[in-house]
Amino acid sequence: MLEIILLISFILFNIGFAYIDAQKIKQNTPIYHGINGLIYVGLLLLSFLLTHNVLATIGYTIIRIPIFNTALNGFRGKRLSYISYTTTSKIDQLLNPLVEKIGYWNYCFWLFVISLTLILI
Repeated sequence: MLEIILLISFILFNIGFAYIDAQKIKQNTPIYHGINGLIYVGLLLLSFLLTHNVLATIGYTIIRIPIFNTALNGFRGKRLSYISYTTTSKIDQLLNPLVEKIGYWNYCFWLFVISLTLILI
């Protein structure tokens, strides 16, 4: 039950974080990915301390990509499957070629399935 509560919390957190970043993009304010990453690592550490479940913690890490990216696109007024080629995110720069190759929704679907599997097993 705790894993489900944390899953919902991580989903809501990522939507909130996407909203904040979308506002920064609209205002042409820099996004500090390192600080965002530290906050997320802190939340992951908290989830691990609460559950002692390494696989679930990995699942919460993976869920960020489809939830955050899709929400960010929506808040920016882009199509939900938009892929940015000017991103400053190192993770996006690394993964965007894969996303292009297999398609945005396939990518999100499989990350979501993997994430849920790790959280719920």
